[in-house]
Amino acid sequence: MGLEHLLEALERDAKAQIEQLLAQARAEAEGVTAATTAALAQRQGAAAEARERTRLLEVEQAVTRARRAARRSVLEARERLLERVFADARSELPAAAAGAGYRAGLPAALAGALAALGGEEVVIRCPEALVRDLEQLRPPTTPRARVVVDPNAGSGFRVASADGAVEVDDTLESRLDRLRPELARRVLAQLGLES
Repeated sequence: MGLEHLLEALERDAKAQIEQLLAQARAEAEGVTAATTAALAQRQGAAAEARERTRLLEVEQAVTRARRAARRSVLEARERLLERVFADARSELPAAAAGAGYRAGLPAALAGALAALGGEEVVIRCPEALVRDLEQLRPPTTPRARVVVDPNAGSGFRVASADGAVEVDDTLESRLDRLRPELARRVLAQLGLES
Protein backbone atom coordinates (compact mmCIF):
# COMPACT_ATOMS: atom_id res chain seq x y z
CA MET A 1 0.00 0.00 0.00
CA GLY A 2 2.78 2.29 0.47
CA LEU A 3 3.58 2.47 -3.17
CA GLU A 4 0.05 3.12 -4.13
CA HIS A 5 -0.15 5.99 -1.60
CA LEU A 6 3.10 7.29 -2.81
CA LEU A 7 1.91 7.30 -6.41
CA GLU A 8 -1.32 9.02 -5.41
CA ALA A 9 0.59 11.61 -3.42
CA LEU A 10 2.91 12.18 -6.37
CA GLU A 11 -0.03 12.44 -8.69
CA ARG A 12 -1.74 14.95 -6.38
CA ASP A 13 1.44 16.98 -6.08
CA ALA A 14 1.89 16.87 -9.85
CA LYS A 15 -1.73 18.00 -10.39
CA ALA A 16 -1.27 20.76 -7.82
CA GLN A 17 1.92 21.90 -9.52
CA ILE A 18 0.21 21.74 -12.90
CA GLU A 19 -2.74 23.80 -11.55
CA GLN A 20 -0.30 26.26 -10.00
CA LEU A 21 1.70 26.56 -13.22
CA LEU A 22 -1.51 26.91 -15.23
CA ALA A 23 -2.74 29.62 -12.84
CA GLN A 24 0.59 31.43 -13.13
CA ALA A 25 0.54 31.06 -16.92
CA ARG A 26 -3.06 32.33 -17.05
CA ALA A 27 -2.17 35.28 -14.79
CA GLU A 28 0.89 35.99 -16.91
CA ALA A 29 -1.16 35.71 -20.11
CA GLU A 30 -3.83 38.01 -18.64
CA GLY A 31 -1.10 40.50 -17.65
CA VAL A 32 0.41 40.37 -21.15
CA THR A 33 -3.07 40.70 -22.66
CA ALA A 34 -3.91 43.62 -20.37
CA ALA A 35 -0.59 45.35 -21.12
CA THR A 36 -1.04 44.73 -24.84
CA THR A 37 -4.62 45.99 -24.71
CA ALA A 38 -3.51 49.10 -22.80
CA ALA A 39 -0.62 49.71 -25.22
CA LEU A 40 -2.94 49.19 -28.17
CA ALA A 41 -5.52 51.56 -26.67
CA GLN A 42 -2.78 54.11 -26.03
CA ARG A 43 -1.50 53.81 -29.62
CA GLN A 44 -5.04 54.04 -30.97
CA GLY A 45 -5.65 57.11 -28.79
CA ALA A 46 -2.39 58.69 -29.96
CA ALA A 47 -3.25 57.88 -33.58
CA ALA A 48 -6.75 59.35 -33.12
CA GLU A 49 -5.26 62.49 -31.53
CA ALA A 50 -2.76 62.78 -34.39
CA ARG A 51 -5.59 62.41 -36.94
CA GLU A 52 -7.64 65.00 -35.06
CA ARG A 53 -4.67 67.42 -34.94
CA THR A 54 -4.11 66.87 -38.66
CA ARG A 55 -7.82 67.42 -39.35
CA LEU A 56 -7.85 70.60 -37.24
CA LEU A 57 -4.73 71.85 -38.99
CA GLU A 58 -6.31 71.17 -42.38
CA VAL A 59 -9.48 72.99 -41.30
CA GLU A 60 -7.45 75.96 -40.01
CA GLN A 61 -5.49 76.07 -43.26
CA ALA A 62 -8.70 75.90 -45.30
CA VAL A 63 -10.24 78.71 -43.23
CA THR A 64 -7.07 80.79 -43.65
CA ARG A 65 -7.11 80.20 -47.42
CA ALA A 66 -10.81 81.10 -47.56
CA ARG A 67 -10.22 84.29 -45.55
CA ARG A 68 -7.33 85.28 -47.80
CA ALA A 69 -9.39 84.61 -50.91
CA ALA A 70 -12.28 86.62 -49.49
CA ARG A 71 -9.97 89.48 -48.52
CA ARG A 72 -8.38 89.38 -51.98
CA SER A 73 -11.84 89.50 -53.57
CA VAL A 74 -12.81 92.48 -51.40
CA LEU A 75 -9.57 94.30 -52.22
CA GLU A 76 -9.95 93.58 -55.94
CA ALA A 77 -13.56 94.81 -55.84
CA ARG A 78 -12.46 97.99 -54.02
CA GLU A 79 -9.71 98.53 -56.58
CA ARG A 80 -12.18 98.11 -59.47
CA LEU A 81 -14.52 100.57 -57.75
CA LEU A 82 -11.70 103.08 -57.28
CA GLU A 83 -10.61 102.64 -60.90
CA ARG A 84 -14.13 103.50 -62.05
CA VAL A 85 -14.28 106.50 -59.69
CA PHE A 86 -10.91 107.83 -60.86
CA ALA A 87 -11.72 107.15 -64.52
CA ASP A 88 -14.90 109.20 -64.09
CA ALA A 89 -12.91 111.92 -62.34
CA ARG A 90 -10.33 111.95 -65.16
CA SER A 91 -13.08 112.35 -67.72
CA GLU A 92 -14.20 115.52 -65.89
CA LEU A 93 -10.72 117.11 -65.83
CA PRO A 94 -10.89 118.89 -69.22
CA ALA A 95 -14.12 120.60 -68.14
CA ALA A 96 -12.54 121.49 -64.79
CA ALA A 97 -9.54 123.04 -66.57
CA ALA A 98 -11.92 125.23 -68.56
CA GLY A 99 -13.74 126.31 -65.40
CA ALA A 100 -13.42 129.59 -63.55
CA GLY A 101 -11.97 127.96 -60.43
CA TYR A 102 -9.02 126.49 -62.31
CA ARG A 103 -8.46 129.73 -64.26
CA ALA A 104 -8.43 131.72 -61.00
CA GLY A 105 -5.59 129.55 -59.64
CA LEU A 106 -3.63 129.57 -62.90
CA PRO A 107 -1.47 132.68 -62.12
CA ALA A 108 -0.18 131.22 -58.85
CA ALA A 109 0.37 127.78 -60.41
CA LEU A 110 2.36 129.23 -63.32
CA ALA A 111 4.40 131.50 -61.03
CA GLY A 112 5.25 128.51 -58.82
CA ALA A 113 6.30 126.36 -61.77
CA LEU A 114 8.47 129.14 -63.25
CA ALA A 115 10.06 129.79 -59.85
CA ALA A 116 10.88 126.09 -59.52
CA LEU A 117 12.96 126.30 -62.69
CA GLY A 118 14.81 129.36 -61.43
CA GLY A 119 14.62 131.75 -64.37
CA GLU A 120 16.05 129.36 -66.94
CA GLU A 121 14.82 129.33 -70.49
CA VAL A 122 11.65 127.25 -70.35
CA VAL A 123 8.97 125.78 -72.58
CA ILE A 124 5.37 125.83 -71.35
CA ARG A 125 3.36 123.02 -72.94
CA CYS A 126 -0.42 123.17 -72.77
CA PRO A 127 -3.59 122.40 -74.71
CA GLU A 128 -4.70 125.06 -77.18
CA ALA A 129 -7.46 126.25 -74.84
CA LEU A 130 -4.87 127.54 -72.33
CA VAL A 131 -2.35 129.14 -74.73
CA ARG A 132 -3.78 132.65 -74.61
CA ASP A 133 -4.20 132.61 -70.82
CA LEU A 134 -0.67 131.34 -70.22
CA GLU A 135 0.88 133.85 -72.65
CA GLN A 136 -0.93 136.67 -70.83
CA LEU A 137 0.12 135.31 -67.42
CA ARG A 138 3.75 134.85 -68.40
CA PRO A 139 5.63 137.49 -66.41
CA PRO A 140 7.09 140.25 -68.55
CA THR A 141 10.40 139.64 -66.76
CA THR A 142 10.48 136.11 -68.15
CA PRO A 143 10.85 136.56 -71.89
CA ARG A 144 12.64 133.25 -72.02
CA ALA A 145 9.38 131.35 -71.53
CA ARG A 146 7.74 130.03 -74.71
CA VAL A 147 4.20 128.72 -74.75
CA VAL A 148 3.77 125.72 -77.06
CA VAL A 149 0.56 123.92 -77.98
CA ASP A 150 0.74 120.26 -76.99
CA PRO A 151 -2.45 118.25 -77.56
CA ASN A 152 -1.05 115.55 -75.25
CA ALA A 153 -0.40 118.00 -72.39
CA GLY A 154 -3.55 116.95 -70.57
CA SER A 155 -5.70 119.30 -68.55
CA GLY A 156 -3.31 122.00 -67.46
CA PHE A 157 0.28 122.74 -68.34
CA ARG A 158 3.83 121.51 -68.05
CA VAL A 159 6.85 123.74 -67.73
CA ALA A 160 10.18 122.23 -68.79
CA SER A 161 13.70 123.54 -69.03
CA ALA A 162 14.78 124.16 -72.62
CA ASP A 163 16.94 121.02 -72.58
CA GLY A 164 14.07 118.97 -71.12
CA ALA A 165 16.12 117.85 -68.10
CA VAL A 166 13.69 119.31 -65.55
CA GLU A 167 9.92 119.44 -65.84
CA VAL A 168 7.17 120.72 -63.58
CA ASP A 169 3.94 118.88 -64.35
CA ASP A 170 0.99 120.99 -63.25
CA THR A 171 -1.73 119.12 -65.09
CA LEU A 172 -4.88 118.17 -63.28
CA GLU A 173 -4.12 114.55 -64.16
CA SER A 174 -0.82 114.65 -62.26
CA ARG A 175 -2.48 116.44 -59.33
CA LEU A 176 -5.11 113.69 -59.25
CA ASP A 177 -2.39 111.02 -59.34
CA ARG A 178 -0.53 112.66 -56.44
CA LEU A 179 -3.71 112.90 -54.38
CA ARG A 180 -5.00 109.44 -55.28
CA PRO A 181 -4.07 107.65 -52.01
CA GLU A 182 -5.77 110.27 -49.85
CA LEU A 183 -8.76 110.58 -52.19
CA ALA A 184 -9.12 106.79 -52.31
CA ARG A 185 -9.32 106.65 -48.51
CA ARG A 186 -11.94 109.40 -48.52
CA VAL A 187 -14.02 107.71 -51.23
CA LEU A 188 -13.97 104.38 -49.37
CA ALA A 189 -14.79 106.10 -46.07
CA GLN A 190 -17.75 107.94 -47.65
CA LEU A 191 -19.03 104.67 -49.06
CA GLY A 192 -18.65 103.05 -45.63
CA LEU A 193 -16.07 100.58 -46.94
CA GLU A 194 -13.22 101.81 -44.78
CA SER A 195 -12.92 103.88 -41.66
